[in-house]
Amino acid sequence: MWTAFVDFLAYVLSSLTAWTGNLGIAIILFTILTRLAMLPLTIKQLQSSKKMQELQPLMAELRRKYGRDQQRLAEEMTRLYREYRVNPAGSCLPLLIQLPIFLGVYQAVIHIVQDTSLAINQKIFLGINLGLATFQPANQFTQNLPGFQPGFQGWHYLILPVLSVLLQLMVSLMAQPKIQDPQQKAISQALLFMPILFGYIGFTFNQGAVLYWVAGSLWAVIQQYFVTGFGALTNIFPFLPERKGFLTPSTPLPATAEPEAE
Repeated sequence: MWTAFVDFLAYVLSSLTAWTGNLGIAIILFTILTRLAMLPLTIKQLQSSKKMQELQPLMAELRRKYGRDQQRLAEEMTRLYREYRVNPAGSCLPLLIQLPIFLGVYQAVIHIVQDTSLAINQKIFLGINLGLATFQPANQFTQNLPGFQPGFQGWHYLILPVLSVLLQLMVSLMAQPKIQDPQQKAISQALLFMPILFGYIGFTFNQGAVLYWVAGSLWAVIQQYFVTGFGALTNIFPFLPERKGFLTPSTPLPATAEPEAE
């Protein structure tokens, strides 16, 4: 099944490359089409994330009241999620869908750069061979590519990996509220390790897959701005304008609310 999926992605990207004349433009177009197809699911995910942020005061009160009784705390948290129709795992689903596509694009690009029916210049984007990684080991896929040399491929091969880290950091910070309680802040700081992980991937995966991730991250930055504004990014750059975003919770939260007494 995985092989069929990769072959399908390779066919789509090859068709788009033939239509646009360049693999890089094809990957960007493919990214846009993929994100548009996922938009309804992404909107639900963003609504869930925003509702989770707005529930933080109620959750903090529950932790204060039932912190010593973990079973009761879990029951009250579940009741709170059910009452306000929030799925804590809902924000993970789009990422779980994107990862197989990312890995599929990685392998599809390898197939495409080996396709002799495509001209060499169709596989080059902004002077970057999309079949190579920033630090490319010699292997059976690359040793026959024109101009290939093992190791560091050049300073311009750092552009996409660095962009992938910066854009992922922006998305992570924009998704966080400007003011956070200590526990939420600790969780938010832990999540900042994800961009570092994808940065490592960006230096070791072929540039075609990294271009797909960068284009998707840029889309996510724009999308997040319209949903939540700049979020916690304003803590680092105070000159950025603050805005609440267009996405409102589906179930209004009370102005003040307290957990039920024991």
